Amino acid sequence: MNEGLTKEYRVKLLETFAAFDRFCKANGIKYYAAYGTLIGAVRHKGLIPWDDDIDVYMLREDYDKFCSLKGKVMDHYDIMDINDDGYWLLSLAKFVDTNTTLWEFKNRPLILGVYIDVFPLDECNMEQVITLKNRYDKYSLLVAQSMMRYSLGDILHSLFRLKLKCLLLQISCVFYKRHKYAYYKQKYLSCVEDIKKSKGNFLVSYDGPYGMGEVLDKKLFSESVLVPFESMSIEVPIGYEECLKSIYGDYMKLPPKEKRISHHSRYYLNLNHRLSFSEISREISLRGKI
Repeated sequence: MNEGLTKEYRVKLLETFAAFDRFCKANGIKYYAAYGTLIGAVRHKGLIPWDDDIDVYMLREDYDKFCSLKGKVMDHYDIMDINDDGYWLLSLAKFVDTNTTLWEFKNRPLILGVYIDVFPLDECNMEQVITLKNRYDKYSLLVAQSMMRYSLGDILHSLFRLKLKCLLLQISCVFYKRHKYAYYKQKYLSCVEDIKKSKGNFLVSYDGPYGMGEVLDKKLFSESVLVPFESMSIEVPIGYEECLKSIYGDYMKLPPKEKRISHHSRYYLNLNHRLSFSEISREISLRGKI
């Protein structure tokens, strides 16, 4: 995105976060800032200057309640989760501005909008967490790959460019994995049920990217505190310092300038209208990009 569009996106993102915060408070749902959003709240009192997404944690009970309110959100917002067609993100839900259009990856056809990522936190113990995490990662990846869509043009492009890893993945997804979607999803859902049954003195986000660094003492989430975030005040876990140290180490240290970039893909973005796949294709075609 260009700089002007990035600023416009961040404005829309903060509007969506404010609506999410109001919705959670109105329905008695507790959330905690997570990942870069938590760093932003503590270090910058708002969004990290080069970041353009917002992440929150919810304890499993609150997460399930949140997802149960899908279709009952006020105004032009809604909740997207595993029950939506094409939703390959699985265990995390999204609070979405339905007046906007966001298609992130060309080969993963899913229309979102400007969104807040919601990660469930599940109880765990050290005896089970590694086994469950490995099992979860295996089947969530297979489900996601079985939902990827590649054209003949994509395959030929990888072949002619000698991108062998891409080529093997594309062929596997097209000719094998997509036909096993139902099997992989059943295995994934079975794993999630076992995760929900797990008990212990720790919490973990199984969909989080930081492995064992995200196995956190339950006491860190025993309460929340309000901290400034842009023009809002948001909830963070009372043990936020220990959470951040466990995941990031020295979280107050800025990364090198070359790493101060967004890592999110946006194949198509419209901040003013909700479009279908066919409408997006027509618009891209008119721009001469297909």
